[in-house]
Amino acid sequence: MQKHRMRKTVLAALIAEILIPLSAFAQDAQGTTGNTAQPENAATVVVSGIRASLSSSLNTKRMQDGVVDAVSAEDAGKFPDTNIAESLQRVTGVQIQRNNGEGRYISVRGLGPEFNNVLVNGRTLTSDTGGREFSFDLLSSDLISKVLVYKTSQPFLPEGGIGSTVDVQTARPLSGKTGHSSVINVSHSYDDNSKEHTPNLAGMYTFANEARTFGVTASVSYTDRASKQNKAVTDDWHYRDVTMINGDLNSRGLTMADVTTRKLYMPQSFGFQVEDESRKRTVGNLTVQYNPSRDWKLSADALYSRLDQRNKVIAFSDWNNPVQVGVQYDDNDQVTSFQRPGSDFYANNPGLVGEGSPLTEGNSNDMIVKGGDRLSETKAFGLNSKWQLAPDWKLEGDVSTSRTTSQSPDQWVVAGMLPRNGDVLTFGARPTVIFGDNIADPTAVRAHAVSNGEVSNSDKLHEGRLNLSWNREEGPFKGIDTGVSYSQREVGRHEFEADSWNAFSGYHVALPSSLFTVTPMDDFFGTGGQVPKAFLRFDPNEYMAYLNQPSLLGQSNDPALYGDKSRYPNGPMGINYAAPASQWGVREKVSSIFLDTKWEGERWSANAGVRVVHVKSRSTGFSRELLSATKSPNDTTYILNWGPRVATSVDNSYNSYLPSANVKFDVTKDMLLRLAASKTETRPTLSQMGVDNWYGGRFGDVQTGGGNPYLNPMQSKNLDLSYEWYLSKTNYVSAALFYKKVSDFLETRLVDMRIPQYDEVVHDSRVRNGQKGKIKGLEIAGQYAFDDAIPWLRGFGVSANYTYVDASAERDGDAAALVCGYPGLSKQSYNGSVFYENGSFQARASYNWRNHFSINCGGGSTQPRNRAAYGQTDASLRYNLTDTIAIYADAINLSNQQAHEYASNESQFLMLEDVGRRVNVGVRVAF
Repeated sequence: MQKHRMRKTVLAALIAEILIPLSAFAQDAQGTTGNTAQPENAATVVVSGIRASLSSSLNTKRMQDGVVDAVSAEDAGKFPDTNIAESLQRVTGVQIQRNNGEGRYISVRGLGPEFNNVLVNGRTLTSDTGGREFSFDLLSSDLISKVLVYKTSQPFLPEGGIGSTVDVQTARPLSGKTGHSSVINVSHSYDDNSKEHTPNLAGMYTFANEARTFGVTASVSYTDRASKQNKAVTDDWHYRDVTMINGDLNSRGLTMADVTTRKLYMPQSFGFQVEDESRKRTVGNLTVQYNPSRDWKLSADALYSRLDQRNKVIAFSDWNNPVQVGVQYDDNDQVTSFQRPGSDFYANNPGLVGEGSPLTEGNSNDMIVKGGDRLSETKAFGLNSKWQLAPDWKLEGDVSTSRTTSQSPDQWVVAGMLPRNGDVLTFGARPTVIFGDNIADPTAVRAHAVSNGEVSNSDKLHEGRLNLSWNREEGPFKGIDTGVSYSQREVGRHEFEADSWNAFSGYHVALPSSLFTVTPMDDFFGTGGQVPKAFLRFDPNEYMAYLNQPSLLGQSNDPALYGDKSRYPNGPMGINYAAPASQWGVREKVSSIFLDTKWEGERWSANAGVRVVHVKSRSTGFSRELLSATKSPNDTTYILNWGPRVATSVDNSYNSYLPSANVKFDVTKDMLLRLAASKTETRPTLSQMGVDNWYGGRFGDVQTGGGNPYLNPMQSKNLDLSYEWYLSKTNYVSAALFYKKVSDFLETRLVDMRIPQYDEVVHDSRVRNGQKGKIKGLEIAGQYAFDDAIPWLRGFGVSANYTYVDASAERDGDAAALVCGYPGLSKQSYNGSVFYENGSFQARASYNWRNHFSINCGGGSTQPRNRAAYGQTDASLRYNLTDTIAIYADAINLSNQQAHEYASNESQFLMLEDVGRRVNVGVRVAF
C-alpha cells in the first residue's frame, strides 16, 4: 500500500509541475498564440536538442487529421534514446516489453505487439518472429528521424492495427540542409551484471545539392552488448492431486496409513537461472532522392540489419512431483510449504515404497541448458514516385520488398541428481529453497532428457500501392484521396529434430564429472532467498556427444530402438539432416482499395472514407504423424512413436469493410477538439496459422499445441474524443477518451481434450478466436518548458502522461480464464521526465511505470501468468565541448528494478528477473 501511495505522489507532483504555471501563463496569453512577450533583459534560449525534439513532435501532432503522437530526433543521427522502443514508451498510452532489459515490443492502449501495425517509411517490414509483431531491437535508433503513432484509423493507413499504426521514418536527405554533412557516434557500454565492457559505433553521411534535386543519406551502426540476467523461476502452478506424507524428513517407520491425498494448487518446480548473452547488431541504411522536375520526385531506400544474439542459459531447480512430506496449504488450497524427500527418507520408511505404491515417483535436482541463440538477417528495398499531374491532381506509387531469415538451435538438455537428503521449500511472494545436497557436486550428476534440434524461419514480403489525390474547392468539400494496394507475404519454418528426448531419461546413467564446471552464483534474490553460492555449468554439445557413444546405447531406455542405424544414422543425439525436415508455411495475399473524402469549414475539418480488404491464405506443411505414446520405463515421460511425414494444406479467405471518419474542431486558435469513429481489424499472425502440432509433458500433465489455419481476424469498433491545448511551440496539455468494442479476439487458450494417442486428458494450447469484450480508457498528457514563465527555472522542463484502461472480456472456459484480463493490458501506466538544457549542457531523468498485466490466461490444470507492476528510471547527460563535438552518458534502469511474474495471485510465484543496470558513455562528432 505504501508503494502505491508513493507512485500516486510521484504522478501528482509531475502533473502539478505542468499545470500550476498554466493558469498564470494563460492569463498572460490573453488570446494570443500562447507565446508571452519576452522581457528585454531575458536571456535567449536556443531551441535545440530536447526542445527541438519536443517542438517538432508537437507540431507533427497538431497538424494531423486524427489522433497522432510523435517522437522526433533531437538532431541528425540523435534519437532521444539508444533504443527506439524505449523512446516510444514516453508516448502517452505506449508501453513496452523488454528482452533481457532492452525494449523489443510495444503495446498501445493496452493492446499487445501483435495488434499494432508497424511500418518503416510507410512500408511493412518483415520480422524474425514469424508473426506480425515488430522487433524494435532489429533497428538502430541512429538512423531514425521520426516515429509517428496513429491512434485513430484513416482510410489510407494499411489495415492491421487495432491498437495503433506506427510509422518509423528514416532520415531523408532533401529534408535537411544542403551540402555535405556527417555524424560519427562512438560509445562504450558497461553492463552491471556481466561486468563486461563493449563498443558501439554509428555514422551517417548526408549530401543534398543546392537546387535540392538530388540527395543521398547513408548510415551504418554497430552495437555490441554483453549482458547477464539472473532469475528465480517456478515453471507452473497446477491444480492437481497431491499425495501428502504426514511427517517430516526425520520421520521413521511411516506406512501408507500416514498418507493422504488432496487436490491442491501445486508448484511444478522452483530454482534459479543464469543467462549470459552477447548481442551484436549491424544496421545499414541508404536513401537516394532525385527530383527530375518540379512535378516528379523519386526516392529509393535500402535497409540491411543483422542481429547475432548468443545465449548461454543454465537453469537448476527442484523438480516437484506431487508426492511430498509435511505439506502445508492455505484456505485457498494453495501449497505454502513442503519438505521434498530424498533417498534417505524412503530408506528409513520402507513401508511407503512397496510394490504398487504410488510413492515410487522420485524427485530430482535438474540442470537445464536451453538453446537461446538468435541469428537474424533482414534486407529491405523500396521505391517511391510522386507526380504532380495537374494543379489539382497528385499520383503516388510505391513498391517494396523485404525478407528476414533467422536461425536458432532448439535445445532443451537436462542432466540431474537424485537427492539423498531432503530439500525444504516455502512458497509466497518470495519463495525459498534449502537444498539438502550439494547441487555443485560434479560427481553426483546423471543423464536425463534431451531435446536437440535446429529451427530456421523465413519471412518474405512484396507489396505495392498506387494512390491518387484530387483537391477540389466546392464549398466544404475539399477533395478525394483514393488508392489500391496489393501484398503477398510468405512465412515459413523448417525444423530438424533428433528423436532423443527419452533415450536416457530417468537418471539411471552416471556421467563423468569432467563434463561439469563449478560456477559461482550471484546473490540477487534478496534477504532470505537462499540462493546457492555455486552451481554447475555444462556444454550441451559435449554432453550429447558423450551419450551418443555406441558403448552407451546399451544403457538407453530402448537399446534396440536407439541403436537402429537406419533410424538414427548419427546416433539418437545427432540430427539427421538427410531426413526431411518438419516444416510449415503460410502464404497470404491481401488486396485492398480505399476512398477518403476531405471536408473543411470555417473552424473545422474532417475526412471520412472506407477501406475494403480481401484476404486469401493457404497454410501448408509436412509433419510427422504421432501414432502412439507409451510410458517410459525409467521416467514419468512418454516415448513417442512417429509415423511417416504427411502433407497438409488448408485454404482460408475473407472480406473486410473498414469505414473511418475524423473530425477536428478549432475551439480557439490554440485549442483543438477531435472526434473519430472507425472499424479496424488485426489479422492473425502467419505463424499462428501453421498446420504444425507438437506433443510434450509427463504422466498426468500431457501438453499439446501448434497452429490454427482457420483463424479469423480480430475486429474492433472504435470511438475517440481528444482535447488538445497548444500553449506554445513546445508546451501543451491534452486529454483523450477512447472506446473499443472487440470481437473474435485472438489469444492463446488452453483447452482440455482427448486424442486417441493418449489414455488421459491432454491440455491443448494454441491461438483461438472467440473472445469478445470492451476496452475503454483515458489519456492525459502535457509538457512544459519554464523558459519564460518562471525566470529562475529557465532551462528546465517537464513532461508527463497518464493512461487508464478498463477492459471487460466475455470468455468460454474455466474459472481462471473467465476472470483473466486481456493479454498485455495494464490498467494504469504513466511516465514523467524532468529535463534541463542550456547552450552547452543537457540532462534528463525519466520514470516509466505500468500496472500489472496478463501474459496468458492459462486454462485446464494450468494457472494464468501475470506480470507484476513495474517501474524503471533512466537518465541521460550531454555536454557540448564545441559546436560540433559532444560527450554524453546514458544510464538505463538506475534503480535496478526487477521484473516479477506470478500466477493467479502474487503468492503464486513464477519468476523474478534481475537484468541489472546499463551505462553507455560516448562522444558524438558532427561536421
